[in-house]
Amino acid sequence: MNHPPDSIPVLTEIVDDAPPDDGRGRTHDDRAELEVRLASAIHEHADELVHNACREMEALLLEQVSDRLKAELPALVARVLEEHFNGPASGH
Repeated sequence: MNHPPDSIPVLTEIVDDAPPDDGRGRTHDDRAELEVRLASAIHEHADELVHNACREMEALLLEQVSDRLKAELPALVARVLEEHFNGPASGH
């Protein structure tokens, strides 16, 4: 293999395996990582909002049931006592 010195290729540029950037120092990998982080943060925040809303609705529902029971309990007790001592009311 006798090649004249002129025919041997010489590497004159440095080869970089890093992905090309967008001209602002950011690569496609950086963008993909940012998208994943954003999606994760948004999902966590939405999950927190939904859980908070469920707790608030549960508390409101419990308060409404408690208020309704408090309002209806005297009539219920009176009806049961009336039925116990005087027999079932007609029409019930």
